[in-house]
Amino acid sequence: MLAYFRNTLYIAITPELIEITHAETGLKLAEPPLLALEIKGGRDTIVAVGSMAKQLAGRPNVRIENGFAHPRTLLADFAVAERTLRYLIKQALPKRFFVAKPLVVLHPLAMLEGGLTQIEIRAFAELVSVAGASQAYVWQGPRLTTEQLGKRSFPEDGRLLFP
Repeated sequence: MLAYFRNTLYIAITPELIEITHAETGLKLAEPPLLALEIKGGRDTIVAVGSMAKQLAGRPNVRIENGFAHPRTLLADFAVAERTLRYLIKQALPKRFFVAKPLVVLHPLAMLEGGLTQIEIRAFAELVSVAGASQAYVWQGPRLTTEQLGKRSFPEDGRLLFP
């Protein structure tokens, strides 16, 4: 019964795509990591996220940002990345009366030459925590399956990194 309320999300990130898998239901969400912002009353307002944001490119007063596109690192703009993930995490969770905050395993899939630094690990963990996770982990290794996530058993040829 408690498994019904449990939420485990696996988030695989590249500069071009964010894939979120809900381990308990197997539902998947894949969107480009884009955020459409419009200036209203001197403030940036989120107009759209993901593929919907891509459709708004070229509109006046709307700018499209990608918080995961930088030549040297996967995390380019913390604030934009957090707002993007917050929205996508809400979309990936089941629509119920009570939804528990998810345990999130974040898997960076790009720009890993030489491995992740402690600063990058901490930044990724902080990113998903601020975006709505109850617990945040960073995974470095092969892609995880829904079975592995559901059982919370991680292959030995990877590393589960804690913040």
